[in-house]
Amino acid sequence: MATTVTPQPKPVAARAAPTAAAQAQAQAVSTTAQPAKPGMPLPVKATVAMAQEVNPPLVEDAVDEDIAPEYVYGAEEANPDAIKDTDVFALAGQWVDAWNAELEALNAADSNRKPQWDHLVAAHAQLKDQLALTFDFHQYDSRDKIAKVLTETAPKVHPRKFTIDTKADPRYPNSVSVQTVHPASGSTPPIEWVQVVCDFETDQGYGKALLRLISVSDDQAPGGLKAYCIYTGLDQIKGHEERLGARRGEGVNHGQHEGRTSWKENREADFEWGQDKQPTVLIVGGGQGGLNTAARLKVMGVDSLIVEKNDRIGDNWRNRYKFLVLHDPVWYDHLAYINFPDTWPVFTPKDKLGDWFESYAQSMELSYWTQRLVTGAEFDDATKTWTVQVKNLATGDTTTLNPKHVVMSTGHSGEPNVPQFKDQDKFKGEIHHSSQHTTGKAYQGENCLVVGACNSAHDIAQDFYEQGAIPTLLQRSSTCVINSEIGLKITTAGLYEEGGPPTATADLIFQSIPLKLLNMVMQQQYRQTCIAEKELHDSLKRVGFKMDAGYGGTGLFGKYFRRGGGYYIDVGCSKLIADKKINWKQGVEIDRFTENGVVFTDGSTMDNVACVVLATGYSNMRDTARRIFGDKVADRLNPVWGLNDEGDLNTMWRDSGHPNFWYMGGNLALSRFYSKMLALRIIAEEKGFIDH
Repeated sequence: MATTVTPQPKPVAARAAPTAAAQAQAQAVSTTAQPAKPGMPLPVKATVAMAQEVNPPLVEDAVDEDIAPEYVYGAEEANPDAIKDTDVFALAGQWVDAWNAELEALNAADSNRKPQWDHLVAAHAQLKDQLALTFDFHQYDSRDKIAKVLTETAPKVHPRKFTIDTKADPRYPNSVSVQTVHPASGSTPPIEWVQVVCDFETDQGYGKALLRLISVSDDQAPGGLKAYCIYTGLDQIKGHEERLGARRGEGVNHGQHEGRTSWKENREADFEWGQDKQPTVLIVGGGQGGLNTAARLKVMGVDSLIVEKNDRIGDNWRNRYKFLVLHDPVWYDHLAYINFPDTWPVFTPKDKLGDWFESYAQSMELSYWTQRLVTGAEFDDATKTWTVQVKNLATGDTTTLNPKHVVMSTGHSGEPNVPQFKDQDKFKGEIHHSSQHTTGKAYQGENCLVVGACNSAHDIAQDFYEQGAIPTLLQRSSTCVINSEIGLKITTAGLYEEGGPPTATADLIFQSIPLKLLNMVMQQQYRQTCIAEKELHDSLKRVGFKMDAGYGGTGLFGKYFRRGGGYYIDVGCSKLIADKKINWKQGVEIDRFTENGVVFTDGSTMDNVACVVLATGYSNMRDTARRIFGDKVADRLNPVWGLNDEGDLNTMWRDSGHPNFWYMGGNLALSRFYSKMLALRIIAEEKGFIDH
């Protein structure tokens, strides 16, 4: 789910009366153009079969079918009665014991023992590994591939001692549960699996596993179960275990210590870097990615320094438009180690979040410099060390730092996309990107054009309306829409909600899902959303607002992972559009500007325009890297975001293409989870675990 934003509803006492010219012009542009351009959904029916593709086509409507048994059971015969009214913990224990025996033989390189994979793992099974086996992110989609990777990695990491974590999910006895997507229907078996969280060990550290086991008619399958999906993730590196709970610091040095320094003095020293004191990791950007990463590194015993260009930590949110509020619920947005208090609102206002970020940096005792800008950077391939110039924007002084690693944490979106239009210099009104927008209060009674139709565009259009302006939304292609009170709850149900599992367990359950299953789950969630939101969706379609169901019908999540946008989580703007209180123009672009308006590519015009906001998104994060670090670094970097052939995100939180340069980005939930993965990956690099 994307960390998105919404204007907090704030009704105006009385809307300014629009001028006659503005009112006439606004009504004239509420027309729908013929959709026939890139970015529009294809006229094909969404099917569950599309979930087997990494990048299925963009489609207009949700799937209208259940997940077929063959996608979960493969060629196996389902045996649901075996796990009905049964102690599934005991059955899962039998499978785990057999799995451990297989790993022991593999680790011992016992050539006399015949592998038992056929009875443990379904032929169509999927393995998702994050650092535990391969020190990278990989997905494997067959029993043969799983056996191959285990055989290849066992001599290097020796995975062993899988043990069921009976406390991971207190909602279920011993944390083992049967998860049902579709109940049985006639002769069709239920779509379900036994879900098991395990701890395990490798030579380098300790891991978390999540097993999805299907009940099958195979007398030789331990407990009658076979693995459908296996997740293995590195959780701790030996010698750098997180200093939590029983491993927490004392906070005081008892006894006699000559020249003792106070906590305050030690804290002040946390901000002193340069010359003889160099950070291991330099983090550029102090938003959610930078803060989470710094916290993870600190708790694992690795020093880091955040450099942030704004005046204060949290200003990256405070400086956004006035009524911005997170769309994602509080349970989804916790930071690492410190959850929001139980009094926290479900949806967080941006200034409140900025203040929380600032207090988090202090509470976690992070090292950070504000009002700092990276002005130059070079990497020494021989010493594997950076030389980075950091300018103090308040004094003009420059400090040279020599970290071993640089983490670019400026947000996955990159630079604002600011298109240039013919004759825009002739336009007498205001033109700015959505990243520069604050409020529409200055435009009461005037026409305002918002270019774009995703979250920021809707939020800004709603703000214009509530402040008394006359907004028009320019929807150039199509938008996936879900409602924050209905569809969002369906999307986060069972994981990120009141009474849900602990945050770490919720993250593990979600992040452990391999792509093919994730696609199917997202298809069914969006299908349920469309049923529950039928009235909303129909009202938008009636007025010509162009909607899509995401890639292969995977909805919001599918669009976020593949392109980082293209959706709107509705908090009120959709009804304004359906009621024609916000005007729209669909399927066209701006062709050129006039002195007081615009001409669209279909030849129609919009006159008497006071303000044009370009909610046109952002470029690839590599463009920001080029601006900050220069061509020499950027030319070695890979593109960021979108899915690779295995179904993992490109470049983010893993090898960037440049040694010791790392990308950190994503919404609050992704930053929370993958900051740990990135910290572990950096430590693994430092300890020499990575075979280059």
